[in-house]
Amino acid sequence: MKRKILLLALACILVLSAAIPVGAATITLQIDGKTVQPTVAPIVESGTTLVPLRFVSETLGAAVSWDATTKKATIDTAGYTVVFTIDSKTYTVNGASKTLDVAPKLVNGSTMIPMRAFAESIGADVNYVSSTNTATVDYFSTMSGTLKLTGSTTLQPIAQAAADKLTAMNSGLSISVAGGGSGAGVNDTIAGTNNLGMSSRDLTSEESAQIKDFAVANDGIAIILHPNNPVTNLTKEQAADIFLGKIKNWNEVGGNNAPILVQTRETGSGTRATLEEMLLSKESVVTTATPNSSSQLIKQAVAREVNAIGYDSIGFVDSTVKAVSINGVAPNDSTVKNGTYIMARQLYVLSKSAPSGNSAKFIDYLRTQDCQDNIVKKEGYVTL
Repeated sequence: MKRKILLLALACILVLSAAIPVGAATITLQIDGKTVQPTVAPIVESGTTLVPLRFVSETLGAAVSWDATTKKATIDTAGYTVVFTIDSKTYTVNGASKTLDVAPKLVNGSTMIPMRAFAESIGADVNYVSSTNTATVDYFSTMSGTLKLTGSTTLQPIAQAAADKLTAMNSGLSISVAGGGSGAGVNDTIAGTNNLGMSSRDLTSEESAQIKDFAVANDGIAIILHPNNPVTNLTKEQAADIFLGKIKNWNEVGGNNAPILVQTRETGSGTRATLEEMLLSKESVVTTATPNSSSQLIKQAVAREVNAIGYDSIGFVDSTVKAVSINGVAPNDSTVKNGTYIMARQLYVLSKSAPSGNSAKFIDYLRTQDCQDNIVKKEGYVTL
């Protein structure tokens, strides 16, 4: 009887062992020195480490699209487009055909791709330590040299925080971030006097023919008042008439009997251009408005004067001012994303040509989940 029980136990062990797939050992995945945990664990097949496509792409700042008909996954970074096909050993990098040792596959609904092929395609360093089952990808931690950004003061806080993060990771890297407005960012990029520009407005068709833009965050333009101003909501028409100089007293919109003191951004500001496009039907802000040369300065001007009105990125709104609703809709994360707030926009980084090196990596970092969650959101802007 004991012998039968022992044989039965051994048979069960053999059956369970056969059910465990090759390469099922736990693999540690490290990206830029940080251990990460994908929802689907990496696997090793025929000596090739396969990792979940979307997780690694988001970690490295890439956008992923999936074609269910052709079973193709397209991964776009700032500098590269990589296309994988399920069960095919052929893939492309910027249109050039290459060959894999192991084809991508579907595992529990997730697309698993060869980590080394993808990472090296975009210029990352890859290593696998078999003794510890550790796969490493170093991308943002391999930057060195210099990088110069100029332009939108709206985007400046995000870019500066990202620069601080990347320079802390790379002792040989220096990044300068300067404002000047979206117009300066566009012109500097066209002239080639920066590495990257920053813009809080869409490019014109003429500008788009000369430079490239990359969306890195969402934003909304808030109409801001002094906290003691009793007005909490304006219709779109009321807000437009105030900035056009047609409504001049707060009592015309339910406020106190006091003159409205209009604050505006300087000519060339992307925030001003977007406000004039979205709110003023391409008309100009009234010429008697007081100009301010940055997002910070217009906020401070409104915070000093109880009868002032201005406009600013929602990323700059704090307790010193208040944002009013437009047509009953407040400017916030959800209303910007769902399009119900009338002055929602995107923020862009600009490049004179297809970015490479530090420029490409900086753009990619801005679009990582790490930057979106820990910089874009914390700075008060709206994530992609």
